[in-house]
Amino acid sequence: MRKKDKKAENDIIEVLTQACDEALSNIADFRWLTHELDYSNIKQSLTVRCIFDPDADLKALNSSPEGLALKHSIRDKLRSVGYLPGNNLSWIEFELDAPRGKRKSTASERKVH
Repeated sequence: MRKKDKKAENDIIEVLTQACDEALSNIADFRWLTHELDYSNIKQSLTVRCIFDPDADLKALNSSPEGLALKHSIRDKLRSVGYLPGNNLSWIEFELDAPRGKRKSTASERKVH
């Protein structure tokens, strides 16, 4: 990993950890978040996945004030360190956590919190 890539990764992790901590305090069904990216094209490849309790209603969360606030918080925090993938927020995904022992993370996923 190049020095520039390591700095980008550290900046992204720092602001996503802040967003994660806020979400843990404000959204009952929120569990953690993760991100994926390609260092050669960070802004176009960055994806953030917000993981919620398996019993959460994702459709309601996506349009709820709390869900929208989480998406805006992630967007604003990434913008503050220069890594804003886009304003349409489609790069932020909400997913349900699999029941304990059922979820297999990929090698490219990095759990932030």
